Amino acid sequence: MRAADFLIGKPGPGSIAEAMVRKLPVLIECNAWTLPQERYNAEWVKEKGVGIVLKGFDEVVDGVKRMLEPATLAAFRKNVSAQENRAVFEIPQILAKLLGESSAKPFPVSSTPVATHTL
Repeated sequence: MRAADFLIGKPGPGSIAEAMVRKLPVLIECNAWTLPQERYNAEWVKEKGVGIVLKGFDEVVDGVKRMLEPATLAAFRKNVSAQENRAVFEIPQILAKLLGESSAKPFPVSSTPVATHTL
């Protein structure tokens, strides 16, 4: 994904999350054959304006043409850059509340990636 301008794929949470980390807009498919647990991901993509949702992969050529329109791609990139995934810090707090731990302290916030790798 490091060399990509956007992601083409299915609305799986791993694919979308990795694209967001890489600051890539997405071009995904969502239809009757999409797994039920992945359908909301397509709605999220539309709501946040981070990509295009296709009804089928037979629409990929038109989707790529739309994605590559300079104004469209710029808008998607701006919206993707605005996303900040805080789940890694929020989930422990939520679990602590569910377990009744009143002294749950938030994890330190850092803009530095926890782990990186190179190919």
